[in-house]
Amino acid sequence: MLRDFAVVFDGRTVALGKNTGAKFLSFLQMLILAGDQGASREEIIDSLFAGEDLANITNSLNNLVYQSRRQLQRSALPEDTGIRKEKNRYFFSSSLPVVTDVRLFNEAARDAHDEDGLKAAFSLYHGDLLPSVTGNAGITELRNALRKDYKAVVAGLSAILIKKRDPAGLTALYNEAMQTTISEDGDLEAGLISALLDAGDAHAALKHYNKALRRYQSQGIGSIPDRLEACAPRLLAVGAAEQGSSLKTQLLDVMATANEKTAEWDGAFYCNYPSFIDAVKLQRRNLPRDPRPVTLMLLTLVDYEGKPLRMERKQILYSGELQDAIRGALRIGDSFTRHDETGFLILLPGADEENAVAIYSRIARKLKEKAGSNAAVRYRMLSLNSLDQDQL
Repeated sequence: MLRDFAVVFDGRTVALGKNTGAKFLSFLQMLILAGDQGASREEIIDSLFAGEDLANITNSLNNLVYQSRRQLQRSALPEDTGIRKEKNRYFFSSSLPVVTDVRLFNEAARDAHDEDGLKAAFSLYHGDLLPSVTGNAGITELRNALRKDYKAVVAGLSAILIKKRDPAGLTALYNEAMQTTISEDGDLEAGLISALLDAGDAHAALKHYNKALRRYQSQGIGSIPDRLEACAPRLLAVGAAEQGSSLKTQLLDVMATANEKTAEWDGAFYCNYPSFIDAVKLQRRNLPRDPRPVTLMLLTLVDYEGKPLRMERKQILYSGELQDAIRGALRIGDSFTRHDETGFLILLPGADEENAVAIYSRIARKLKEKAGSNAAVRYRMLSLNSLDQDQL
């Protein structure tokens, strides 16, 4: 499940349908990942049916279980392989042991207490968990947890290589890590830049610093990550020490652009509905020139049972809490507006579906901090990139 999804039995890859994006595959993946703990009905609904019509969810879940069982029966897996339900929890069931690369990595990372152990764990992480799966909050959360564990392994190996004074080894380590996973907070880029400086290649270090800044700016982030910014003083010192070099001048130019003061524009932009629709249309028309992903999301308040809020008093109270949560969770460059009494529309330039799910998770957490268990939020999303020219 790391990087690519495949089921292997008796030395052969088993086909589980031709549509790799089918919901039943996400369901099976959830159950396999859950192992002996299984997945509850609520976890499955939250992960696979968020944003769908609540009245049809029970039928949808039953159909999903039926389809999944049929697909397993049609596959080349043993006949007793299937799905078991016990007390509103669902389990992937087989008489044979089920081994996942996720479990192997987890066990290796847990037992990695020396260089050999860290290297073993590092080699078992082939890529992020099911990167093609989007819109599944449960898998997104586990993907982020595994990514964090992998980076802890990288940090452990880095400390060993620093102690050995092996900048070439550090450079190779971080280059491989950056090809394997993504660096949200600049930690991998910062490690690579420091390794290059240790190796005496200041110009390559600046090149990577500049490249990292452009990446973060293209994502609409207001300021560069602290870990990356902490590299600047050392780069400046190296640039000042190089007589006749333009390194320091180049770096100062880069930092001036990256650290432009925009305090008066901090926070997401709240606008009225007509202005928001105009902004969406403008983003849509811009796509041929700027093909970065643009996601439109609808957030709707529900009660603790997942039903729409009906009482006017609760609508007023919790929609205010949701608006604050949205503003606190969005990035600079995002915009939002009120859709109805309990809903908000959000425009996320530069965000694909995985980024949008992560943003939704932040909003849901912030709302829970404010409203407790009395209110929750559901989402629906649409990629503007997937629309035809005459749509919208």
